Amino acid sequence: MGKHFLVWLMILFFTPLGLPALMSPTKISAFIRADYNAAINILGDKEKLNKELISLYKRNLIVVAAFANEFRDRHDDSDKFRNSGDHIGEAIADIPGDWAASVKLQAYSLALRIIILSKFGIWLGIPIVMGFVAGIFERRLKFETFSSPVPPVYNTSAHMLLALSCMIVLWLLCPIPIPLPIIPVLAVLISIFISLAIANYPNY
Repeated sequence: MGKHFLVWLMILFFTPLGLPALMSPTKISAFIRADYNAAINILGDKEKLNKELISLYKRNLIVVAAFANEFRDRHDDSDKFRNSGDHIGEAIADIPGDWAASVKLQAYSLALRIIILSKFGIWLGIPIVMGFVAGIFERRLKFETFSSPVPPVYNTSAHMLLALSCMIVLWLLCPIPIPLPIIPVLAVLISIFISLAIANYPNY
């Protein structure tokens, strides 16, 4: 379990750093647009969403844009190659500017998805609480009967909880194209595995 946690920790650390280098600003922008349109279709209230999005970005994530702009200004020398005819040099020189643009879009995507998740908040919390309660009652039932906890079920559930939780964090941090309706599905799956993990926690 500890090794798997470290693997997920590395994924969560390195993916946000590497994604801007792998994806163009145009592609990331398309993912953000898809998230935004899905949020409007599901949640509605476009004006309130825009207001909260701008407020969150300006209060907490504007520093990311400042860092990206500073990096671009220091390292982007694409103007030197613009009319030189050296297409390879021009492509390489464009990398810092593209990276900076992608980082700023990634910060904007984080703000948007935090707002979306906060809107879903209570509806994501209810099934998780129900799963917790169901697990406690099932565990008590096991103690009252001849049934007993099954450690392999607990182990599988614990690993699935880790994976599902990290998937939501990864979705928050990176503008990866996961459809918005999948988030409630993940919450329900988390509630199921919480219930199984509590009911089958081994008696060591």
